[in-house]
Amino acid sequence: MSKKDHPKILIVTTPIKETLNVFPPMGSLSVITALKKAGFDKTDFYDIDYLRVPFEEAIVHIEKEKPDILGISSVVSTAYAYTKKLSLEIKKRLPKTTILLGGNLGASAEVILKKTGVEFVCTSEGEQTAIDFVNCWLTAESKEEFKNVRGLAFLDQKGDLEITPYQDPLSKEKIFDIDWSIMGSSEEIDFFFPRIENAPITAVSFSGDPRAFEPHRRGKRIGVIPASKGCVARCTFCHRFDKGIRYIPVPILMERLDYLIRERDVGFILFSDENFGTDRKWLALFLEEITKRDLLWRVGGMRVNTINPESIKKMKDAGCTSIFYGMESGSQKMLDVMEKVTTVEQNYNAVRWMAENNLYTILQLVVGMPGETNETMEDNIKFACYFVEQSPNTDFTDLSINFAQALPATPLYEIARHKGVIGQTVDGEEEYLLRISDREARDGETTLNFTEYPAFVLEKWSFELQSRARYAYINKWGLDQYYKLILGSTKFRHLTEPKEPVIREDSGYFAEPARSHDTHLGTILFQRKALKGEYNFKEEVDLEKRQIPSVWTLIKKRSLSTAATFYPKFFEKVQFLNTVFVFWNCLRKYGWRHSFKLFNEYMGWLFCSALLSIKRQKFTTEYISLRKLLRKKTFPVIETDNPAMEILRKGR
Repeated sequence: MSKKDHPKILIVTTPIKETLNVFPPMGSLSVITALKKAGFDKTDFYDIDYLRVPFEEAIVHIEKEKPDILGISSVVSTAYAYTKKLSLEIKKRLPKTTILLGGNLGASAEVILKKTGVEFVCTSEGEQTAIDFVNCWLTAESKEEFKNVRGLAFLDQKGDLEITPYQDPLSKEKIFDIDWSIMGSSEEIDFFFPRIENAPITAVSFSGDPRAFEPHRRGKRIGVIPASKGCVARCTFCHRFDKGIRYIPVPILMERLDYLIRERDVGFILFSDENFGTDRKWLALFLEEITKRDLLWRVGGMRVNTINPESIKKMKDAGCTSIFYGMESGSQKMLDVMEKVTTVEQNYNAVRWMAENNLYTILQLVVGMPGETNETMEDNIKFACYFVEQSPNTDFTDLSINFAQALPATPLYEIARHKGVIGQTVDGEEEYLLRISDREARDGETTLNFTEYPAFVLEKWSFELQSRARYAYINKWGLDQYYKLILGSTKFRHLTEPKEPVIREDSGYFAEPARSHDTHLGTILFQRKALKGEYNFKEEVDLEKRQIPSVWTLIKKRSLSTAATFYPKFFEKVQFLNTVFVFWNCLRKYGWRHSFKLFNEYMGWLFCSALLSIKRQKFTTEYISLRKLLRKKTFPVIETDNPAMEILRKGR
């Protein structure tokens, strides 16, 4: 190891999704701030996720910088392929550079250390571990000395996996202590702190509140900031290195808000918490203080068992316009499998109370967990219909439907390994990580099917849920109100008013409903054709005059979701063709090969069921938390498992 007084450190991000994420890279910014405060002033940031530069350009930039330590921020497990490619190429060109990886991808530490160019993995919060790591790096003569650094995984001199104890959690005063000046360019600031009129998707969270149109809010920016870190829940599909939850003290949080108001001209705030307001004393003080600042704000994550009509009203009076909840399912059986520790009744209450207070929310569902059946999906459909029936202002497109995705260090992932659908060796696990790389949870091509139905049935479930929710809205509020809601929605502005080619905004929340609509009529088609001067949106689409392509034109373009949205009555009359429409939609998403595979499997299942008079299969295990299922040792021990990985496989 080299001995240097002032090591050159470069922190880089990895592309997270196909479209850019409006959430700032909080983890990287927080780690860089901590390193600089610790005296490592030669720490720089290269935000590949934001820049979206070609791979070779990113490599050339890093090679030119010649960092002593390269920190790769891989905040999601789906970043594996890019991380592997990047780390191996850097190691080849800069063999003396030490590579440290941080983020949730680190849950697959053994795969990363044995299959990529990464030499060390941070398995805890990065701020203190990064400081301790660099201090050790300055004097270390061998890898053995890194055993004293908490929150680290690496291969020792013999090639054996070493995972040190978790790092002590940061104090609540220090979490997300970010120096925003690290984000230097005006273009980057404009992107992560957009003017309200330039962020139509995010603006939906505020546009339903008359206060958003008050004159003094015009031109104000939208800022993102966390008020806490962690969660009180332990959902069986969710991974985190943090244990429990810590709320930033209200005085400190207000100082950070005041900075954004003063220096970034922020008038709208997105609180990016997973578990907002569980601490009632904290919430009361927070509401008292934020009221003084005349901000409008959205809550990114709140539990349905922590709210009541009084607390929702108090939040609204303090400037809240939207609350997102992790409701996940309308079936109590599936909530128990997920270990949500909530009830269906609480989900229904939250939906009703939001409508009664005219606050915006969306319905976020995870379908396809072990045990999902036609019966549990019927519960989901009833819940979705109830959601749209609460108010004529409830947007029926606000249905975020994801397939259950197995992420490392979750019970769902371990169930998949025990059942053999994810390989039980390092090679097998890497094969799965490569498979889900750059894919989202709503992608039915790479996510695993945990149900006892063909995967094509899951696609039908998703289509039917959206269709029946639309019909429920029309039956309750009428077709005129249905079209009025579409025409008045800022989410469809990109169909008619693209003044210049821009990358479509992505909120970063699950399968954001606006993104579930086909973008063939939206940004992607516009980007590809308008940039060449080949496409005029105004000639083909005019929502105000209801001049839109015919239903068959949209179907031929494989824009099925858009067609179903604009022609609900047609799709209601031809429900007997739903299987055909779902197959057509699969073609759009997955191509011919995978779509025919799904369809053939489905037809074979139908044939066998009819021929043998077999009833629809049901989940053969108890409807209990997957974590409890693993504890019952229902499955045999995986002989190939490395004992050192046990601490990571359990998660926090």
